Amino acid sequence: MGYVAKGVVYLLVGGTGLFVAVGLTERARGSSDVIRLLAGLPMGRLLIGALTVGLVGYSVLSFVAALRAPEAERGWRGAVARVADAVVGLVYAGLAALAVRLLADGLADAAAASELWAARLLALPAGRPLLGAAGLAVVGVGGYLAWRSGARPLSGDLERRRVSKGVVRVIVRLARVGLAARAVLFVLCGGLLVRAAWTGEPRRVNGLGDALDTLADAPAGPFVVGVVAAGCVAYGGYQFAKARWRRVRLEPEPTPGPR
Repeated sequence: MGYVAKGVVYLLVGGTGLFVAVGLTERARGSSDVIRLLAGLPMGRLLIGALTVGLVGYSVLSFVAALRAPEAERGWRGAVARVADAVVGLVYAGLAALAVRLLADGLADAAAASELWAARLLALPAGRPLLGAAGLAVVGVGGYLAWRSGARPLSGDLERRRVSKGVVRVIVRLARVGLAARAVLFVLCGGLLVRAAWTGEPRRVNGLGDALDTLADAPAGPFVVGVVAAGCVAYGGYQFAKARWRRVRLEPEPTPGPR
């Protein structure tokens, strides 16, 4: 359910980004925005309730991976993977909390909540360094995702005995495109946090939607937004594939001994 919930979020984020790219709307929607969008649909509360269960499940899975690191590599890559899992766990815990707020109060403002937390952090004695460090951590996660998109053998994440070779090739391509797009968005989100820490202004820290809007303001913005949004859609499809065929290890793989 966690992988399905994550896939739904990225499909909706990517879809709204594609609307921006073709000129059907002026503003992209981030992960928190699309959750609110679901709340306004028929049977929206039921959809949000199911999504909340999935988001909580994915958050718990991320925290377990950060603590036990059953799939992480050794050395600095393993340490970075743990940090990445912890950051992702916090992000999805926040999305789950927002979904609960929307169930309780359909008028909850997702953007205002993000700015409020940033403002509270900035109000602390060491708030600006803390927010800047959080931004740098998110940028680091983006760098790790970029490395994964090109270097990691992603087919090892799948139950190969249950998937044909052709399907595996398609899933791996979706994964590489999706991880690259996600890396771009994480780097931009981290940059927005660093900028908020530098200026002391908590505005425009609302996540993926603001990252896509930042891309739209760049040269050839609509084209770039379209490419990254398509990557988000691919990443959503990859999450659905993982929900079906993911191989989850509960213990670290043993280190090969001397021959």
